[in-house]
Amino acid sequence: MDNNFTANYTAQNLIPEINWCYNNCKLQPCEGVVQDVCRKVIADYIFPSLSEWFFIVINLVLFMSGLVGNALVCFVIWRSLQMHTVVNTFIFNLAFSDFLVILFCLPATLLQDVTETWYLGDTMCKIIHFIQTTSVSVSVLTLSAISVERYFAICQFWKVKPASKTISCILVIIWCVSCLISVPHIVYMAEFHTFPESMTSLLKFCKIEMDEDHYLGYNMLKITMLYVLPVLIMTFTYSVISRHLWKNELPGVSEEDQRPGKFASKSGPESQMRSRRRAAKMLITIVAVFVICFFVVHLIHVLRSFELVNKISNENVHIMIMLSHALVYLSSAVNPIIYNFMSAKFRKEFRVALSCCRKGRRLVFRPPQYTTSSGRNRGSIPRGSIPRSERFTMNTYTNKHGWFVASGILKKAVIQQDKYD
Repeated sequence: MDNNFTANYTAQNLIPEINWCYNNCKLQPCEGVVQDVCRKVIADYIFPSLSEWFFIVINLVLFMSGLVGNALVCFVIWRSLQMHTVVNTFIFNLAFSDFLVILFCLPATLLQDVTETWYLGDTMCKIIHFIQTTSVSVSVLTLSAISVERYFAICQFWKVKPASKTISCILVIIWCVSCLISVPHIVYMAEFHTFPESMTSLLKFCKIEMDEDHYLGYNMLKITMLYVLPVLIMTFTYSVISRHLWKNELPGVSEEDQRPGKFASKSGPESQMRSRRRAAKMLITIVAVFVICFFVVHLIHVLRSFELVNKISNENVHIMIMLSHALVYLSSAVNPIIYNFMSAKFRKEFRVALSCCRKGRRLVFRPPQYTTSSGRNRGSIPRGSIPRSERFTMNTYTNKHGWFVASGILKKAVIQQDKYD
C-alpha cells in the first residue's frame, strides 16, 4: 500500500478550513477559541462521507469472507491427505498469505483511508507495514511459483516428482525474498504529525521517510518484482500450458490413448487431461483476478511517480485510492470462492468441513469393508488387490446414502477422482 502517497496527498489537499488551521497551528498549538474551532473542523473532516461509507461496507464484507474463506482453504488442505499435492501446498501458502493480507492490511488501511489518521503509534507503524508488504509479496510470488510448477509438470512432464523437501525450500525462499523486499518498512517507516501532538492526535500519517529519489527507486523495484515480472512469467507459462492442454498434448501419452472412448477409464489419459484442464482454468482465473485487481494500485503509483496525479480532482483521487485498496483485498478474498466454483475436490472438502462444524463433532474414519461375490468379508483390503470381477460388489459402510438395492445385493459405485482435480 502506498502510504506515502496517501499522506502527501492529504497534507497538500486539505479543505480550506483545515488548511487555515494547518498554516496557523502546525508549528505551535493554537489556543482558546481558535483551538476549539480547529478541533471541531478536524473532527468533522475525518467523519466518513457517503462514498467512504460505501467502501466501509465493501471492506467489511471482504474482511469477513476473506478471513473465513482462506482459513477454510488452509483447514481442508491440512485435514485431508488427498489434498496433499504439490499444487495444493502452494495454494495453502497462498491462502495463508492472503489471510495475513486481510487480517493485517485491511483494517489498518481502511481506518487510515477513511479518517486519514494513523492511530497505532510509531512502533506498530513499522511492524504492520512490514507484515503488509511481506504478505502481499508472498501472495504474488506464490502465484508465480504455481505457474512455473504447472508449466514443468504439464509441458515438460516431470520425470521425477518434486520432493517435499524441494517444495519446502521454494516456500522458504519465497518468504525470505518477501521479507527482504519489506525491510525498508522496518528501517524507514515512521509516524508523521500534521499538527502538534498537544493540539490534536488526529491527522497523523504513517509513511516512509526517504528522499524522493530513493523512494521512487524503491517503488519502481516493488512494481517490477511484484507486478511486471510476475505478470510476464504467468502470461508465458499459462499461454504455453493452455496450448498444450487444449491441443490434447499430454506428454508421455500417445495420441490414440487420448481419444475419447465409450469405456474410457476414469483415471486414464482422457480423464487426466480433463482434470488438468479444469485445474488450469481455475489457476488462470486466479491469475486474471490478480492482474486486474492489482492494476489500479500500481497505476496510481506510476501516476504519482511522474506527478500526473495532480491533474485529477482531489475527490476523484481519494476515491481512486480507496478503490485500489479494495481491489487488492478483493483479490485475496475471492480466491476461496474460485476454488469452490471451479474445483470439484475443493467443493467436496468444503462441504465436509462445514458439515463437521454444523454437527460439532469430529469425523471418525472407518476403513471400508469389502464383500466379495461369494459372500466372504474381506476386511480392509487395498482396492488394487480385489479381482476386477468382484469389485462391483464392494460395499463401504461410510455413507449409507450411497447404497442401493439391486437383485438383493447392496452395491456402491466407487469413483476414483484424479489427483489433479
